[in-house]
Formats: sequence, structure tokens, C-alpha cells
Amino acid sequence: MTPARRRWPLVAAVAVLVAALGFAGWAGYGWWRASQDGSVSYAKTRDEVLETGRSHVRLLTTLDASDVDGGIRDWLTVTTGGLRDELSATDEETRKTLRDGGTVATGRILDAAVSELDTRTGTATMLVSVEIETSKDGQPVNAKRNRFVAGLERTEDGWLLSALDQVPLGTS
Repeated sequence: MTPARRRWPLVAAVAVLVAALGFAGWAGYGWWRASQDGSVSYAKTRDEVLETGRSHVRLLTTLDASDVDGGIRDWLTVTTGGLRDELSATDEETRKTLRDGGTVATGRILDAAVSELDTRTGTATMLVSVEIETSKDGQPVNAKRNRFVAGLERTEDGWLLSALDQVPLGTS
């Protein structure tokens, strides 16, 4: 075997090693740049707001007449600002009416989207489509679809609902 033929496997191995190291360096640099990209952080925050908002709206559209006080307590854990103030002001007469009604309302999120997100001010707006099923004393379940605009604020306790307004059907 000639010396050139004996060196061929060594040259090929070195070339493959250099190519592999070059690819690893290029991929590592690309990964590092992506981790420093602000849009990745923004997307993570948007996903967090969407998941949290869906959960909070579902909770706020659910109430069991057998535990009105517990339901309102749960509502207060996911709200802030004026919405929380409004819910915490629920008087005993309203609570009694809810208890006496005997209705169980269960919200189910059909679809949701974050329409606005300002990470600097810690505010977000979501559009949420909810189906609320109500039942009372073994009667057939009644389902109603609702659309809401939900406002969220970032607090020390995470993202909380600051507003929940129903959007009338048939409006543009």
C-alpha cells in the first residue's frame, strides 16, 4: 500500500471530526442565540397567560349551590382589583339566593386566545368562549355558550383576572 493510501483513512477521519466540531459549534451558537431572544420569553409569557386565563375563567364560571361560600372563596383566589372587590362584596342575601336556587353551574372552555399582552406593564386581554352547563335537582342539563373578554394583571401571586365581561352574541 502506498503512503498516500495509508493516510486516506486518517485524512477522512480528521475531515469528519472537523465537520462534526464545526456543526456542534454552529448548533451551540444557534441554541445560545435563541435562548437570548426576547421573543422566546414573550412567547412563554403568552402561553402562561393563556393557560392561567383559561383556568381562571373556567373557575369563575363554575359554582355549586351546595358550597356557595367555598365557590366565592375560590373566585377571590383568582381575581384582583375591581373584579375581586366586586366579588368580595357579595352580600348574604345574594349568597342565600344562590344556595336556595340549588343550581350547579359548570364552565368548560371551548376556545381562548390572548389578544393583547404587555409584559412591561403586566397586563393582558383574552377572548374566551365558554360553555356553561347548569343543572338543578336532577333535571336535564342546560348548556349555554358565552363569549367573554377577560383582563389579566401580573401580581405577586401570578396572573390574576382583573375583569371578565360578557360579549353579547350577534355583535361584530
